[in-house]
Amino acid sequence: MRRRNNARVLEALGVRVAKLRGVDLIRESWISIAGNPGRSLVTALGTVLGAAAFVSTLGLSSTLGRQVSAEFDVYRATEVVVRAEDAQVSREWQESEKLGVLRSLNGVQAAGARVSLFERRVQRTAALGGDTASARIVGADPEALKVIQPRLTTGRLPDQFHEETAAKVALLPKTIADKLGVQRTGVAVFVDDQAYSVIGIFDEVERSPEAMISLLVPFRVAEELSFGISADQVDREVLIETAPGAAQYIGRQAPLALHPQSPESLRAIAPPDPMTLRRSVEGNVTKLSLLLSIVALAIGTVSIGNAASASIAARTSEIGLRRAVGARPVHVFAQLLGETTVLGLAGGLAGAFLGATVTVGASLWNGWQPVIDLKQAVLATAVGAAAGLIAGLIPALKAMRIEPVAALQR
Repeated sequence: MRRRNNARVLEALGVRVAKLRGVDLIRESWISIAGNPGRSLVTALGTVLGAAAFVSTLGLSSTLGRQVSAEFDVYRATEVVVRAEDAQVSREWQESEKLGVLRSLNGVQAAGARVSLFERRVQRTAALGGDTASARIVGADPEALKVIQPRLTTGRLPDQFHEETAAKVALLPKTIADKLGVQRTGVAVFVDDQAYSVIGIFDEVERSPEAMISLLVPFRVAEELSFGISADQVDREVLIETAPGAAQYIGRQAPLALHPQSPESLRAIAPPDPMTLRRSVEGNVTKLSLLLSIVALAIGTVSIGNAASASIAARTSEIGLRRAVGARPVHVFAQLLGETTVLGLAGGLAGAFLGATVTVGASLWNGWQPVIDLKQAVLATAVGAAAGLIAGLIPALKAMRIEPVAALQR
């Protein structure tokens, strides 16, 4: 009521009441910021970094999530291993008829039997004193070798003929071949005085990395060696390669296909679902990203607030002059709040652009497809403006309490 009466009195005296339009507020704020660009840049730096961290980390986490989904260890993700829960389970679950039933399941690309024996001494010559190495003897049929996928440096893989005739042939890992001095195929190595012709040397495998320290022989050859050995010293497995996305399904069906009488006696080991892993990676990265962004934005808010508080002392005379020529306290409050908000908005825009640039640059450097959400950039800009608004509240409240007379006397 008093404010309305004062306005009527001033109007009767012909005095116009000071007004601050929105356009004037924006113009005055921009003039103040552009008048000292160096100070404005340093003040907004925290907001720039916060917005950049927000956009870049969320962008990189989305890009990384897509990359995990697209390139998640595809060979491990399509491998299922079936083992017997009890070493005394009969060997019939590894027979070719049961493996044929397993291969008929939709989603099975290859499935083969493997038997691993305890470590043996492998020699270059039959006589004692030559080059020796220790290696497990692993028997794998041709289908199991398809799952393992050894990468040959020379030679060839055993085929069905070697399997059916139980031929004494072997594949050597390059590390063991070098230790034995074997550089080519056609030479023999000896295990328990039995000669095995080396038909291939490999230096890498796509699955079953334990093959890199094993002597690979046909499955039937290892089966013959296993007779007379305690069952708990022999590991029997069926290796399965599945189509992408079918590993979990095949893991549930394989024991029933291999041992329908008692499927519970077999255990299938299937990899985790890539989509589940992707969500887990994205969730963890996003949480960390948001935390870092919040810390950076908080630092930016404090930086703007401190700069605004410091500027009040330097601009006391200016504020007093504005008050003396008719500016009301609310005008001073609005202008200072406008300046910090514009600083935050400019910092948010610059940070969003910087964050998008970092995301694109990092993605292209690693050969990834960048994923940038425009909503994140808009949100970062809005958050920057909000940070500037919050940072200016306390300094603006202090400024509006400055009395014109006291300010002009300084």
